[in-house]
Amino acid sequence: MKRTASILLALLMILTLGCKKEEPINELANRQLMYEMDKWYLWYDKMPDVNPENYHSPVDLLDALIYKELDKWSYITTKQELEAYYNQAQYVGYGIGMAFDTNNQLWITFIFDESPLREFGVDRGWRIEAINNTNVSPSNVTSLLAPNNATFRLINHKIEEKIVSATKETVKMNTVLMDSVYTIDSKNIGYFVLKGFVGPTVEELNITFTKFTEQNVNEVIVDLRYNGGGSINTASHLANLLAGSIANGEILGTFAHNNKQSHENSSIYIEIETNSLFLDRVVFITTRNSASASELVINGLTPHMDVVLVGDKTYGKPVGMKTFWYNEFDWAFVPICFRFLNANDEGDYYDGIPADIAAGDGISFPFGDISEPSLAAAIGLITGQPKTLSETTFEKLYQPQQKGLREEIGAW
Repeated sequence: MKRTASILLALLMILTLGCKKEEPINELANRQLMYEMDKWYLWYDKMPDVNPENYHSPVDLLDALIYKELDKWSYITTKQELEAYYNQAQYVGYGIGMAFDTNNQLWITFIFDESPLREFGVDRGWRIEAINNTNVSPSNVTSLLAPNNATFRLINHKIEEKIVSATKETVKMNTVLMDSVYTIDSKNIGYFVLKGFVGPTVEELNITFTKFTEQNVNEVIVDLRYNGGGSINTASHLANLLAGSIANGEILGTFAHNNKQSHENSSIYIEIETNSLFLDRVVFITTRNSASASELVINGLTPHMDVVLVGDKTYGKPVGMKTFWYNEFDWAFVPICFRFLNANDEGDYYDGIPADIAAGDGISFPFGDISEPSLAAAIGLITGQPKTLSETTFEKLYQPQQKGLREEIGAW
C-alpha cells in the first residue's frame, strides 16, 4: 500500500511539473503591444485603460486601444507579408486594381505586368460584371474575392463579354505603371503613373528619370491617382529627382512624435541625384486614393517649388508608422507614431490636400492618352490651354474598402 501511495505521489508530482503553466503566446504578445503603444503611439494619451490579458489576441487589443476618431490605419500583419511588400514589391492576389463608379459598376483601374489576368488581354477600363456567377456590388465584392480562385465575367473595350478564370499568385508589382514624354510647343512634358513606394520603386524611378533627362524634359506630371503610399525613403527619392537641383539640402519633412518620444523627432532633407531635373513646377494628378507617402511628397515640396494638384483632393493621412516585430510569432505591429510636417511646419491635412484643378478619372481611357480627363487638364495647365470642368468630365471612382497592409497595397 505504501509502495502504491509512493507511485501515485510521484506521478502527481510529474503531472504537476508537466502542467506548469506557460504563458500563451498571445498573452506575451499583448503585453509587448501594450508596452510599445504606451511608449510610441501618437495618441497614447487617448488610449483607454484596459487590461491586455482580457483580449484574445493582439489584433483585438489593438482595435480596443486605437484612437478611432483619427486613427484608421494602425494595423497588425505578418513579418512575411510586410517584408514581401516593402522589400520585393510582392503580394498574393490577382494583380489588379478595382474601383466602383457612381453607378456601382466595377472597373479595372490598372493591371500589373505579372498579373495572372494579363495573359487574357485584361486591361484598364474593362468592367467586372460578375465573380463566380454572382453579380458584383460594393457590399459583396470583398467576400467574392476571398477564395484563391475566381471566374470573372468581364466586359472589354469593345463591349464584348469575356469569361476568365484565374488563381491568386504571388504578384511582383511594377510600381511605375507607364511613362511617356510629350512634346507640345516648346514643352517636353514627362509623365508617369506611380502606384506605390516600395524598395524596387527606386530603380524604376531611376530608369524613368534617365529617359526624361535624355529627352530634355522641362515639365513633369506625376500621376499618383492610385498611390496609397509606402516607404518614406522611397518617397524621398522621388522628391530628390523632382527638386534636388533647386532645393538641395532643404527640409522635405519632419517627423513629430508624441511628447514621450520628442527626442526622436528628426527631419529628412532633399538631396540632388544623378538624374535630378531642373524644374520650377511639378504637377500631380491625385484622387481620394492618393495617400500617406504620396501626400508627404506633395506637402514636402510645396515650400520649395510650384506644386499643382489636378483631379480630386487627396485621401488625408498626414501621419506615419513604425514597425515593431514580435519574434516569438510571425507578427509585425504597425501603429501610428508620428506626424508629417513640411519645412513650414504645415501638416495635419486629415481632410486631404485639395486639388487646384478639378478633373475626373477617365477610366475608359488607357494611361497616357492625352484625352484622358486628368491628364488633359494637367497638359492644358502646362501649355496655357486650360480645360473646363465640362470638357474633362468629373467622374469619381471609389475603391472597395480594404484594411491594414492590404489598404496600402491597394490592389487585389
